[in-house]
Amino acid sequence: MSQNQHLRHTKEQLEYTKLDREYEYVKKRALTNFLTTSKLSSEAHYHSRVVAMLDQIESYEQANLKNELKNIAVGSVDKVFALLDDPEHAARIKRSAFEAALDGIKDGVMTYKGDAVLPLIEAEMTDRLHKFDGLTAAEESALLELTTQQRHLIAENDRKLKNEFLGAHP
Repeated sequence: MSQNQHLRHTKEQLEYTKLDREYEYVKKRALTNFLTTSKLSSEAHYHSRVVAMLDQIESYEQANLKNELKNIAVGSVDKVFALLDDPEHAARIKRSAFEAALDGIKDGVMTYKGDAVLPLIEAEMTDRLHKFDGLTAAEESALLELTTQQRHLIAENDRKLKNEFLGAHP
């Protein structure tokens, strides 16, 4: 044992070197794992933001389409009601509605047979819907196009999600 006494210091130094290498390896692995996880988290967040934006855009386009259809229906009904206010057409329309009601009472079931108002509304809606026949993709896109306010809302929501992600602790 006395012969190996001088090697004791050298063995301790070798063990410290081995420990230092293991520490460096663990540190590199921890850093690699952190960076990989951060990258995956960032990609997932970006993906979820894109999906949120697309969902919001789709929702606004659907709302724009419903609004356009509502305007068509309301405009058609308003035009027919304007005819009811016109004395020239009002008497004929009211008379046909009265006769349709009498037929309904006689048959025991109310139907729209003989009603003058419904065909007027249908004809007006059909006329207004003809402008949608044969729309090109560009015209359809312009019809459903987002308003400036809708675009700002989408951008603001995306900015809010981005800032929440960036402000969160790792």
